[in-house]
Amino acid sequence: MDKIIIKDLLIQAVIGVNPGERIIKQNIIISITAYKDLSKCGSSDNVIDTVSYSSLSKSICSYSESSHHYTLEALATGVAKICCLGFAIERVKVLVQKPGAIKLAKWPGVQIERTLDYFKSNSFVEIPSKLINNNNNNNNINNGGNNIVYLAFGSNLGDKFQNILNSFKRLEKQCFIQSTSFMYESSPQYYREQDSFYNCACKVSTDLKPHDLLKFIKQIENDMGRVETFRNGPRVIDIDIIYYNGLVIKTDDLEIPHPLMWERDFVLLPLSDIAPNFIHPTLHITTNRMKLNLPNYGNIHNSSIQSISTTTTATANNNIIEKVIRIGNLNYNWNDKTFIMGILNVTPDSFVDGGKFNTLEKSIQQATTLIEQGADIIDIGGQSTYPGAQQISIEEEINRVVPTIKKIREVLGNDIPLSIDTLHHQVAKEAILAGCNIINDVSGGMTDPQILLIAKEFRVPIILNHSQPTTQYLQQKQNEQYLNNNSNGSININGEDNKNNNNNNNNDDNDDNRSKIKQKIDLSSPSVITTLNSFFKERIETCTKLGLFRWQIILDPGLGFYKTYEQSIEILQRGKELMGLGFPVLIGPSRKGFIANTIANGEKDKSLPPPSPKSERRLWGTIACCCIGSMWGANIIRIHDIPEIRDAMLISDSVNKPQRRFQIQIQIQK
Repeated sequence: MDKIIIKDLLIQAVIGVNPGERIIKQNIIISITAYKDLSKCGSSDNVIDTVSYSSLSKSICSYSESSHHYTLEALATGVAKICCLGFAIERVKVLVQKPGAIKLAKWPGVQIERTLDYFKSNSFVEIPSKLINNNNNNNNINNGGNNIVYLAFGSNLGDKFQNILNSFKRLEKQCFIQSTSFMYESSPQYYREQDSFYNCACKVSTDLKPHDLLKFIKQIENDMGRVETFRNGPRVIDIDIIYYNGLVIKTDDLEIPHPLMWERDFVLLPLSDIAPNFIHPTLHITTNRMKLNLPNYGNIHNSSIQSISTTTTATANNNIIEKVIRIGNLNYNWNDKTFIMGILNVTPDSFVDGGKFNTLEKSIQQATTLIEQGADIIDIGGQSTYPGAQQISIEEEINRVVPTIKKIREVLGNDIPLSIDTLHHQVAKEAILAGCNIINDVSGGMTDPQILLIAKEFRVPIILNHSQPTTQYLQQKQNEQYLNNNSNGSININGEDNKNNNNNNNNDDNDDNRSKIKQKIDLSSPSVITTLNSFFKERIETCTKLGLFRWQIILDPGLGFYKTYEQSIEILQRGKELMGLGFPVLIGPSRKGFIANTIANGEKDKSLPPPSPKSERRLWGTIACCCIGSMWGANIIRIHDIPEIRDAMLISDSVNKPQRRFQIQIQIQK
């Protein structure tokens, strides 16, 4: 077994039994020898396969300096527990020395050796740092109504997703929900002969004291029909208190922090969504560090499922934990496949299919065709959203989309997810009442912020699109205007040259002007990925503060929306970086201008115009973009041409998600 050695940590701590020793900190020297298999780190050079020596040292120092032990043996045991449970170290030797405690001796010391298995099998081993042991309901605890509590939720009976939502509604009678994690589906643990669980975590503030909160939670469980069967058995709802402020509580009926949280992936993954840097008050490590310490957690970082990072995690014993979303009456697992969103424009002027489906009969026929061809979602739009499109009134937009939505529900039923493509909260509300269950806002909630409140009110997912002009795009447009005023050439919105073939006399001057202009556009600063990350982080924070749940949010980087040609290409190149935010991502490359310009750039004859939106050549380019997006983890592809893209995604998914099941819908148990 490999060794990690940390020697002579000098710490000041309260230690000893004499009265003077209980009020004055003394110098303590701690050394550890940790035994851990480091062979994987040696071959992979991946830091997740080893232990952060700095974090381990800081955790030991933080624990020791906040402890009030009577004996060196207890302090050494506490340090060993942090090493084993906090950092997944299999075996550790701890030497604790107390300089100057005995005259004529250099200093006394205690050395102990403990294992991870020892602490797993001896839950009675306590770390008494700041321990509250009060059987009178902790009436001395009152933080002025600002108690911050983290709760974990689980359900595996009936409509599991809805059970958790119902528990939230009951919880809000005494608690204010500040934020929620994603919703996860996890394999059953401990007792495996039962259905999978849905799990999440939430952060709340409350006036309730710890035991009053426990009583309130138990009442919620009872009211929702939880029946005690056997330990770790099925349950309608299970709610655990994970953290209460920074307190450590140990009574007959309540223990905080939750004693088994450090080994439970179905607790740590949701908790790390909302409290990644919360420091465990006795282990003195963060939630994120505990998550990384889960057995086999690091294995996923080099696996194919990491291509859609943050939507699927494999942990100990081959447990699979996957993010899920509720759309209408169905639950969807984001990692089952690359989902296809078919476009249904009931507009006269959309750039690909304008005027083709702007009657009720034609729109219903097209919706039926989209589903038959393999679309998973239908996106219905009554207002064209391409840059420069003519704007219509809100009333006219409602009149275009609502009859279509109602008729689709009448013909195709209620299980097909329908999305409303709109900027306006009034349209979104009427569409949802008519039967839509997703909002697709091309402005990301910037044009009409009240649309976010509609998503909250009806608890439907919302797609947040980035369509704000980038710095480079604005500079490029300024350059266009300069060239239009000073030459016979122009640059289109994607940064490609459109030469006037009737005025070739000025070509040399135009080329010189273009060369000078292009040098002024700095495409590297800020990177479009940096811009998107900043935008999405702000949007996510705004949505969650308004009360939207994390699983309601879908991100769209806005290919072709007020971006330069180079920026659209960069999004496709570096899209995986957007997955690091943890949210599902939609891309809409369908027959966009940057595809046409890429094709035109490859022509030998540079005077040929780019292919038109209806050209099959744009379709082949769209297929390539969809495959690229699927490779780095895009969860939804918004497109016009279903059969061709569907076949391409089947091939792409067979490469990217071979271990995933392709059944995409899970019918809710009635």
